Amino acid sequence: MVFQRRGRRSPVRQPPPAPASAAAAVALGLLLTSCSDPPPPAPEPSGQEIERAWRLAVGSDLLDQTVAEVYAMALNSHEVPTVVVKEDEETAVGLAAELAVADPQESPELGEANDGDLDDRYEIVVARTLPLAEELDPEGYAELTVPEGETGVGPAAEPEELIDLVEAQLTEAELSEPTAAVLRSSLHITSVTAETFGIEGEEEEDLGTLTADCGALVFGVSTEIAGVSTALEETYDCVPNELRTEDDETLIELLITAEIDAAVFSASHPAVAEHALISLRDVRGALPEDQYVPVISSRIAEEVPDVVDEISQALNEEALLTLRRLLYGEDALDPEDAATFWLVEEGLLAEPENWG
Repeated sequence: MVFQRRGRRSPVRQPPPAPASAAAAVALGLLLTSCSDPPPPAPEPSGQEIERAWRLAVGSDLLDQTVAEVYAMALNSHEVPTVVVKEDEETAVGLAAELAVADPQESPELGEANDGDLDDRYEIVVARTLPLAEELDPEGYAELTVPEGETGVGPAAEPEELIDLVEAQLTEAELSEPTAAVLRSSLHITSVTAETFGIEGEEEEDLGTLTADCGALVFGVSTEIAGVSTALEETYDCVPNELRTEDDETLIELLITAEIDAAVFSASHPAVAEHALISLRDVRGALPEDQYVPVISSRIAEEVPDVVDEISQALNEEALLTLRRLLYGEDALDPEDAATFWLVEEGLLAEPENWG
């Protein structure tokens, strides 16, 4: 295995405002460190340390990589050597599913690649629960996403249901505490579109506000969100005139240039505030929502320190929004620097000496 090492750089811009009050950050720092000062950053394991270091695998998604760096830095600062292994051709879900395989012989291609021992590759993966549930138990996931008759509720599964489904399928791995943040999607429109259809952007207005006009509208949907067309039709009786699937950045550009009328993507994307978009709430549970969760090899599960669960508790909705902001725009940071910024701003890690 070749580890992709990244040298630490001095940050090039100021971080966004901290998502929690200074008092809350200090309190959380005390929780994590059991002392008055946060731990100093620990260097990535090198030399002989790599041989005993835990490997935290992550795919190509930038937010996934940043969350993985947060956990790895916390472990390193608590004297648990951990390296992040980037598998750019993989997804976190695929990596987590491989970690859960009971017998390498059941997946010959994996066994051959790893000489019959999957644990030679990595011990931890941080994955999102919805695609992981769908990957591990397609039939079980399908049952969770059946609309509830005439109630109009669904077809999205509850985050707790996804956790239960995933746990039931794990044989060689265990779940740690999921993040406090629940990742949600919303239907976003511009103020011009809102004015056209008499939407005032009040808190009580939801996705159903556009139901009567859906047939005349062009919707965009993030490539990260599956089954939106069916969900909108079954839950809101909304069938757009056209539905385009694009990555988030393309969707945002199409939306603000009025090439599409509405777009479904993450509720916590920084572009929502930057472009003063109006987000219509999904009150009927049509759109998927899930959490990040560390998937840990059974052979090390009992050795994992409490700091992993404590980081999960600290990663709430505002924390993920802050991380997204650091990764977004012309002055975007790389995942390692973004993770360092957040940990320092939250009082969970001492400021690196080379920041001066």
